[in-house]
Amino acid sequence: MKKNVLFFLILIFFSVSTVGNAYAQVPEWVKNTAGWWSEGLIEDKDFLKGIEYLLNEEIIKISKVSANAEQSDKIPDWIKNNAAWWAQGKIKESDFLNGIQFLIENGVITIESNNDSKKLLIGGFDLSQAGPIEGAEDALFTIIMFSDHQCEKCAKWLIHEKKILYEKLIKTGVAKFVILDYPMLGEDSITAAEATYCAEEQDSYFEYYSLLNEKHSGVQNGWASYDSLVNYAKELGLDIDAFDSCLFWDQQGLRVDHNRSVALSHGVVGTPTFFVVNPDGMIEKIVGGQPPMIFEAVIKEMS
Repeated sequence: MKKNVLFFLILIFFSVSTVGNAYAQVPEWVKNTAGWWSEGLIEDKDFLKGIEYLLNEEIIKISKVSANAEQSDKIPDWIKNNAAWWAQGKIKESDFLNGIQFLIENGVITIESNNDSKKLLIGGFDLSQAGPIEGAEDALFTIIMFSDHQCEKCAKWLIHEKKILYEKLIKTGVAKFVILDYPMLGEDSITAAEATYCAEEQDSYFEYYSLLNEKHSGVQNGWASYDSLVNYAKELGLDIDAFDSCLFWDQQGLRVDHNRSVALSHGVVGTPTFFVVNPDGMIEKIVGGQPPMIFEAVIKEMS
């Protein structure tokens, strides 16, 4: 009875809502996830990753969750109808988002969004979704690289110049180093970025990333296709079932999308692009695959 009444209220909410939210564009992968979930192809937790993304990016804004809400970790099955209607284009995107907002605020579904205290902010860069950071945690300087796996200059820099940079600045404790994805050269760039995080789930991020650099052979020509990425995981001896499931269902999609938004918010227009951040938050931008001496000179100037 309770479910039927609540469902009726939601239908009324859809039809008479005057919220009028001007929602930002929802990534296609979130809509795909809703459709797959409605068909029973993925679990609740995978659908919730999409909703979590919408909350973290403030596409859905929650004012306050009802204190009297009867909360549950399981999403009621009947809510899948709404996800199916949205995925099939039977209801508007704003109607679906308004409905999810209503359900969260009334405790029908529960989800935790990342707040500012959980963000890893260095020099205004949100590194909370980046790959593992190399170097000493207390290193005074941070070198942030925005990269695309299909970018030839990126691969060459990481194979050659990065090794020298590591010995001179990272290993010595002067700077720590981190890579954020800025996939701009096609769909394979996005899939490859997701694959590195799927490998990270098995503690093989650096090994997999290095293998991708070695395999690089162009743009959108198959070397970074889904099948190729799975084969590379096999070469490294990873759990293929877990890796394949992670990659097939875009389970790391929100990380890649988040990092791309960080790049855009800091004016990145090409790869490789670097930012050096000093202890005071001062930032210097370095464009292109520059040699380690350039980074040394910048750090000396910022000291």
